[in-house]
Amino acid sequence: MSLAVAAPALAAQPASKAADPAQQAAYKDFGKFSVDGHEAFADIRLARLAIFNGNTKNAKDEINAAVAALSRARTDDLVYINAEADLKPPAGISQAATNNTRPSTTAVKWLPIDSAMTLGEDYVATPAKAATVAKANAQLKAGDHARAIDTLKLAAINVSFDVEVAPLNKSIAGVEKAETLATANQYFQANQTLKDVQDGIRFHVQEMTGVPPSGHTNKVASADPADQISKPAPKTN
Repeated sequence: MSLAVAAPALAAQPASKAADPAQQAAYKDFGKFSVDGHEAFADIRLARLAIFNGNTKNAKDEINAAVAALSRARTDDLVYINAEADLKPPAGISQAATNNTRPSTTAVKWLPIDSAMTLGEDYVATPAKAATVAKANAQLKAGDHARAIDTLKLAAINVSFDVEVAPLNKSIAGVEKAETLATANQYFQANQTLKDVQDGIRFHVQEMTGVPPSGHTNKVASADPADQISKPAPKTN
């Protein structure tokens, strides 16, 4: 994960209201995703590519790997329960556009499988803020997700996380069905089943408003002289 500064891939979101309790419980750590879930969907992509190239042995191996990864993800503490209709897609994206049906109002288990972080639309670049973003990027690349979030909060920098989520039980059922089809050498059907699993991916935007710790202000967080507007010296008699 890295922080997009200029021309983010997904539209930046406006500053959010306080997250409701259910949303806070769902995202105990902003933007985190399941490593096993991420791996499973990478395996699914590789399995479909192998089928396309006629490499059936590799296809079976990748499908088996996806089954194993999603099985491990059953107990992932990032899994949460929500209705598809309550997910918040990025601006301009309709969840229902992928299957031409209305989003379900039935609560199911969702597995975060990937995420991207972008700066809020109210972000104004200054030397101090640019340095803060660079520091947060370095922390993200080092795997120190919590510290990167703290770095941005301290500087009162608003960000949004565009999280990809997959319905856990439906995805598991899909890859297990594909495994059965591949074992029976029905690769066309297995490929279609894997595509259906991929089509089940949805998006959810989680916004974080940077709030400096008590006693700090935006000026303190951006105390670099180059970040301040120069003012004339007060007149003296």
